[in-house]
Order: sequence, then C-alpha cells, then structure tokens
Amino acid sequence: MQKCLAALLAAAATAMPALAATPATAPAPAPEKPLYQDAGMLVLVAPAFPKDELAAGRTARVDVTALVRTDGTLQDVRLSANPPVEAFASAVMDVVSLWRLQPRIVTPGCAAKETPARVAIWFDIVNGAPKVSYGTSRPQGVAPAELHTDRQPVKMVTPLYPKRLLQDPNAPKAILQVAYVAVAEDGAVTGVTLAPMLHYRDFEPLIAAAVRQWKYAPQPSSWCAEVRFHMTLD
Repeated sequence: MQKCLAALLAAAATAMPALAATPATAPAPAPEKPLYQDAGMLVLVAPAFPKDELAAGRTARVDVTALVRTDGTLQDVRLSANPPVEAFASAVMDVVSLWRLQPRIVTPGCAAKETPARVAIWFDIVNGAPKVSYGTSRPQGVAPAELHTDRQPVKMVTPLYPKRLLQDPNAPKAILQVAYVAVAEDGAVTGVTLAPMLHYRDFEPLIAAAVRQWKYAPQPSSWCAEVRFHMTLD
C-alpha cells in the first residue's frame, strides 16, 4: 500500500483519544484490530527529492530490501532504482539509518525476531511539485502473529513517565507506545516487548516494570496481547 510520507506516525498517534493530561499513563481502550504488521514502518524520515532530477522533471521508484533487526534498524540494505538514477538511490540511502520497522513478533512468547523487509519509495511530480510516498510489504510465507486486543487485565499497574522526557522542552506532547505482552495460562505476564517507535527506549523499562505486575483472567493456553499506551502532556 502506497502512503504519503507527510503522515508519518502522526495518524497513528492522533487517532487514539487522549487518556491523561498529566505524566501518568494508562492503556488505551481495546481497538478493533492490532496495529501490528510484520516489517511495517514505525518511524520514517522522508528522503529529499533530488533538485536536479526535479528540475529535469524526472521521477523514479526506489526499492529497498533489508533485514529488520530486533531494535527496528536495518542491516544488509540493498537499493534498486527504476530508472537507475543514482541520485534517487542516494537520497534514500541518506535516511535509511533513521528508519525503524517492526521486527517479527513470535507468539505466544511475544519476543522480537529479525525479519526480512521490503520498502518502496516513489518520487513523483504532481502539478509541478515534488511528492514522495512509500509502501511496505509483509514478508511472504510468514503467518501473521496471533495477537489479542480484546482481553483486559483484571489487575493493572500504571507505568511511570520517563523523567528525561518530562524535563526536555523539545519532547513531544503526545506519543504512542505499543507493547506486546506475553501472558501465561494463569494470567500472569511473562514477557513484555515494545515496538521500536519514537522514544521507545525511554519508555521500555518503565512500561515493562509496570506491565509485568499485571494479571489477566486465566485462559486455556498462553497467549500474546497488543497493548497501546497513548500519553499526552499539557
């Protein structure tokens, strides 16, 4: 699916209702379906449209193949531009290190695993203006992770808000974090894995420490939940 780069993560972050106007955080109401997508884009910095190619009216598509590490960064990156104009490939390579994609979540343990990724970047010119868009593809032959969003904990501890972000005037006032929570048959939380979104390293220890104290209703077998945390600051 091709998407406009201007949206980035804004759509995901603003689609959720604000849960708090203080540093306290809480899980969002259960959504209809998981946000999770194997090798889906989580953090994307748009490449600049090469000035000389724009002036010449040239467009292109750049395909990126890589391996998504468990922290969302890419390795073994390969680029292919069509038509094969080096300026377009170079523009994409300049920002690839800033991208973060979703590593595979292995259920029911909810651990992150490396996974192959394919990203397409389109450089178009619309009404004389440059337009850059992107699309991602789910790895073939891989069954989607079985994630539950409809099971609420019966015991909950609220995560603390990172002090570093509270003290940083440049930190975002609203931010979304997504956790994949491994739950045992008796409802105890046995593991917490955060999606590598913006600032997730700041939130990771605090969310994990709180969520590991949660308790769910017993189920016939172990399972994995997707829990979204939407934090806002006034």
